[in-house]
Order: sequence, then C-alpha cells, then structure tokens
Amino acid sequence: MRRPGFAVAVVLASLLTPPAALRAAAQELRFAQRWEDMTPQERDEARRNYDHYRSLSPEQQRAVERNYDRWQQLPDQEKDRIRGNYQRYREMSPEQRHDFQRRYHEWKKGR
Repeated sequence: MRRPGFAVAVVLASLLTPPAALRAAAQELRFAQRWEDMTPQERDEARRNYDHYRSLSPEQQRAVERNYDRWQQLPDQEKDRIRGNYQRYREMSPEQRHDFQRRYHEWKKGR
C-alpha cells in the first residue's frame, strides 16, 4: 500500500544528501530512491519528513504536492544546483543564515 506523500518525503530526504554523493547517484538513478536502498539516517529523515507532511493541513499538503510535481519537471542539472544551494545554507552559522534571510527579504521587496 502506498502512503500519500511518501514520495515527497523521500525527495525531501534526498535534499539532505551531500552534493558529491548526489552527482554520483544521479548518474546511476534518475528516480526517487527506494526505501530498501536508503541508509538508516536517510530512512529516519524520510520518516520525519513524512510525519511532518501528514501534520499539514490539506491545503498545505496540496501545495507540497504541487511543488513536488514542479520539482519532478526540473532538469537534473537544476536539481543538483538547488541541492547544492540547500546544502550550503544548512552549513551556514545561525548568524550567516539570519543575514542571508535578511538580504533575501530586502531583495524580494525590491523586485
């Protein structure tokens, strides 16, 4: 039985994979990782993401699903770029993240 949103959780967990590993995996596989192929850490992250997804309102779940559909349509090179950006963001200190968010919001206001 498929659980709704589980594929979304798997993709969200894949965002946490280091970029070098993603490039190697992307050359071998072009689809969401199978549960059996995940490490225990990746499984834990997928479970947390799935639990979070289930806690969302139906409207929020639909937004996640729309974003997942958009993600699926992106070229692999763009996905790798986004994953790299996300990994670099996660490695920032809290002060760097705060500064980044402040600059982003200022940029967004000026658009």
